[in-house]
Amino acid sequence: MNGQMKRYKESLANMPEPILLSQCPKIKLDLRGLMKYAREKGVKVIELTEKEKEAFIRD
Repeated sequence: MNGQMKRYKESLANMPEPILLSQCPKIKLDLRGLMKYAREKGVKVIELTEKEKEAFIRD
């Protein structure tokens, strides 16, 4: 086994277990509204503050 394959197998061993979709919390996000808001503001969605993003989360 060459060094590259050895590093790959080591990285797999150190990788955390995946999170299943069923384990994720159920929230509804108005993604269209969020993107429209960011566009109107002239920024990217990632540049919005957490408070601005939370306005588009509905339970």
